[in-house]
Amino acid sequence: MATQPTPDNASIETATVQIRTLNVGPKQMTQGIFRQLIEQPAVDGNGRIQGTPWGIVNYHPDRCDDAKEHLHVVWQLGDQLRRGFVMAPKHARLRHPLVAEYVTARVYEGARRNTPSAEYGDLKIYRSVTTREIEATVHVWGVQFAATVSPLALSVFDRAGYDEQAERLPADFEDAYERPLRSSAEVKELLPVEAHKAAWHELSALPQLFIGR
Repeated sequence: MATQPTPDNASIETATVQIRTLNVGPKQMTQGIFRQLIEQPAVDGNGRIQGTPWGIVNYHPDRCDDAKEHLHVVWQLGDQLRRGFVMAPKHARLRHPLVAEYVTARVYEGARRNTPSAEYGDLKIYRSVTTREIEATVHVWGVQFAATVSPLALSVFDRAGYDEQAERLPADFEDAYERPLRSSAEVKELLPVEAHKAAWHELSALPQLFIGR
């Protein structure tokens, strides 16, 4: 039976040409062992790096090599190793409790589908073909967020004009979240944009770890 990697028996060795190998005991970690590591996000919804990152591996076990820019991070959680799939913030569809409020406020303030204004061009709301829920994606200062929003938000977003349906959005939001709807400008300042950018920058700067086949 292959030795399972833990922070106690795993190590990083550096050759004279600065090639760093990820070892389990005396042997180099293989792709098979890497796949056995529990996959867990290395960054939480607030942009905080979880545990201690060791390095990045240029191996795509889930056939994701054609996916948009991302990293495979080896990191330590307590006395265990994890592998984490981390998308670049601009492609990440990050989930945060305030995103639904931000999107709803944008729609209430006038964002509509196919509006020529660039201010609204970064917002998409649609019904998911898999879950049938109403999903929204929005870019905020170069970071992509995602949330589930109400059918009313989609209905208003799809309309060309500002009508009585839009006037119901604050009450619709308050019924769902038990708090008043704030302005999009106020909520935008509370989204963890810079934290996610900083986490991506830190993880991207990690050394590359080489594993065997």
